[in-house]
Amino acid sequence: MSSIALARITSFVICVFAFAWGQTRAAVATAQTTNQQETTAVLTPLPYNNPGLVVDLGVGLWAWPIPWDVDQDGDFDLIVSCPDKPSNGVWYFENQQGVTKLPIFQPPKKWSSTVHYVMPSYVNGGIRVLSPGIEYDHFITKGTESKKTLPIDPKFHKPLGTQTKGPKVRHNQWRYVDFNGDGVLDLSVGIEDWSFYGWDDAWDTDGKWTNGPLHGWIYVFINRGRDDEPNYEAPFRLQANGSDIDVFGCPSQNFGDFDDDGDLDLICGEFLDGFTFFENVGNRQAPVYKAGVTLKTRDDQPLKMDLQMIVPVAFDWDRDGDLDLIVGDEDGRVALIENIGLLERTPVFEKPVYFQQYADTLKCGALATPVGTDWDDDGDEDILSGNTAGYIEFFENLSGPGVSMPTWARPVRLNADGKLFRIMAGPNGSIQGPAEAKWGYTTLSVADWDNDGLKDIVFNSILGRVCWMKNIGAKGSPRLSSPTPIDVEWESSQPNLAWGWLKPTGKELLTQWRTTPVVMDANQDGLNDLIMLDQEGFLAVFDRFEDEGTLKLRNPERRFLELSGAPMRLNAGNAGKSGRRKLSITDWDGDGRFDLLLNSANADLWVQMGEQSGSWVMKHIGPLNDRNIEGHDVSPTTVDFDGDGIRDFLGGAEDGRLYFLKNTRSQ
Repeated sequence: MSSIALARITSFVICVFAFAWGQTRAAVATAQTTNQQETTAVLTPLPYNNPGLVVDLGVGLWAWPIPWDVDQDGDFDLIVSCPDKPSNGVWYFENQQGVTKLPIFQPPKKWSSTVHYVMPSYVNGGIRVLSPGIEYDHFITKGTESKKTLPIDPKFHKPLGTQTKGPKVRHNQWRYVDFNGDGVLDLSVGIEDWSFYGWDDAWDTDGKWTNGPLHGWIYVFINRGRDDEPNYEAPFRLQANGSDIDVFGCPSQNFGDFDDDGDLDLICGEFLDGFTFFENVGNRQAPVYKAGVTLKTRDDQPLKMDLQMIVPVAFDWDRDGDLDLIVGDEDGRVALIENIGLLERTPVFEKPVYFQQYADTLKCGALATPVGTDWDDDGDEDILSGNTAGYIEFFENLSGPGVSMPTWARPVRLNADGKLFRIMAGPNGSIQGPAEAKWGYTTLSVADWDNDGLKDIVFNSILGRVCWMKNIGAKGSPRLSSPTPIDVEWESSQPNLAWGWLKPTGKELLTQWRTTPVVMDANQDGLNDLIMLDQEGFLAVFDRFEDEGTLKLRNPERRFLELSGAPMRLNAGNAGKSGRRKLSITDWDGDGRFDLLLNSANADLWVQMGEQSGSWVMKHIGPLNDRNIEGHDVSPTTVDFDGDGIRDFLGGAEDGRLYFLKNTRSQ
């Protein structure tokens, strides 16, 4: 922080308390009253209001699909277990279009709450559904409401090798299979063990991961009893080519006769996006598995999903006698991957096609980060939103101005320089390791960054590199250039993050990951400034100035203060615990001064108590509403769909839904 900034803060703090505690008591009371009123308002997902519109089928974060003819009308429906918050539940998507490969499903109905790792077993012509240590005996009619305990400890997987503590298990996938062909159901369990991987900040200076890999093993419990009275032997770890089968986490084991030779082969997923095939070269009674091979598409490319944390379920969806894959993605979507035959005894598949549903409420992947803006300059307010996958999606308002609950178009992913825009961590871009390769976590602001009269996009991501995309189109027809780093005129040596291997290049701003860059004219000089977390987690202002016709950013200053006079530090965590703060700046209470909305159970309101010498004192009021929609976090923005001049709240939640709350000043 510069000496000028320190002097400003010192002089300001001396006088601010009389101001904050004396002259503004009425303002505090008003803000508190406003907050209490708003807790009685309704916070609800924003509806499409567009009958007949078709969008990607989706639940919240994490889709665990269970295909089945639920209503026994001869066609296949889709059940999806979603263990996230706030969309936790067993969701039923009805197929009313009959026997067709790609039906358009009805909007979902919730059957019950759910837990992690719910998976189907297709055995003896029927379906049985398990989670760790539990079987749901009436799942097709009651979801997870009715259950019985299995005679195996869900935590049977014990420390291995040099481990001195219990294993760090995440995915724990239980499925029945008659493994040895004796007519009795055995139990298979896929275990994802993070004990060797660790999780966080294990990079060397060259960007190489120094911890161990993420493991994905498969155990088999042979049943020496009966189906109704099982007697399970001690488990063994399944092997291929003489070594333990070990995929990159989340095995999602699927046993089936994929090469049509009468025995059970194996297809596994992983924590990332690919699939591995293990051919059984033994027989039905004594399986022996070859080394795994990567599954391919018909054009000989690796079969991959769009995102990661995939959950494949083998099922003959198109009724042609072979096993297709129904695959859940991390963002709640579900895809059909059609089996189209064999090549050298290995199944070959079409590329994933994501199922569709009739639209209900707006959804932007998972961990949506919306911004309200008139992107197409037609007079009404649209929505742009980032998400975990690293896209930015455009939701067009079709209603025109002054409509409180608009009609929305299907979202469109933005391009940059004529190509689909997507940020991904890649093998070493995430502080939390290579397991996050396909995440992008885009979060953004929309503003005229270069003062040419057109709306540009400034964004941050999983990388922490703050960039902008210039609008090279025309008013009403936006077109984006490739991303360009945001540079800062640092007063001294450029600050680095205290963790990770990524370092800034040139003057670029490399700061805390997954935190919103807010663009606004904070000092009212006609130039848009940048407000966001600095490298130590303080809320900082990067003032804009003009130097010989070129717009530049000054060294950041910590000019947002709490009532104590201390600079606002929104996150003091390190490495993977850093950043993750989503914020929006608006005059929420209508007193003529901007306030802050920060991610919380929905959004915490911080009202501005006063301003002097370029610094602002903020008072924490609390959440806008009683409803908790937070999973990882909620990303706040404001919108004015009805055009009354009062900004309302819109929050992007973990489930990808956009939750709307009317500002009580406009009710």
